[in-house]
Amino acid sequence: MQPVHIDAPFDDPDWFFEPWWPGTSALAWVTDFHARFQIEHLADPSTAFPELAEMGADFAHDQLIVEGTLLVLDDEGRPDAELLRRRLVEPGTREGTPAFVASDLLYDLGSSLLGLPFEERRSRLGGVLTDTERTVVSRGLRGEGLTLAEAVASMGLAELSARLLAARYRPGVRDENWLRMPVVEAPAVPTRPLLALLQRLPL
Repeated sequence: MQPVHIDAPFDDPDWFFEPWWPGTSALAWVTDFHARFQIEHLADPSTAFPELAEMGADFAHDQLIVEGTLLVLDDEGRPDAELLRRRLVEPGTREGTPAFVASDLLYDLGSSLLGLPFEERRSRLGGVLTDTERTVVSRGLRGEGLTLAEAVASMGLAELSARLLAARYRPGVRDENWLRMPVVEAPAVPTRPLLALLQRLPL
């Protein structure tokens, strides 16, 4: 499933807003509590992220498909696009620290959740994954896109994601129930690790 691009954030209680992470969109397949990944163009990046192979142990259930974003963090714990690029195109590169930000649960215990509303799928995701140093559930706000836009811009992020809470998941299509939008860039960027900062927000 792919998002539709729009021009600016908005407020609406029927939508859930979260940061658009500066990484690569990925599906994580968890089988026997071992994780493998699929990214755009059906590529398997697992060899570029051997540190995440045991990520499946972070989940309470098995036989899962989780949608999220693969990141590579720099020494200050911030997503680094260049480190991610090197991981993907230069075999054997091990610079930076890989992480996975989970945003949607598509299969649980081998059963499809695609027909359920996003609100329920996200609730189930929070029930099967406890945050670790390598794997976190993405934080967000219901209804308050403008507030979240201001918060993530102050952290140096450039975009938001918005999902209609009542929408089901539609694989292989660009769907208006999932939106991607820019935020206004702010000049001040904190030096503390970005994932840790977001985990502390009351989102």
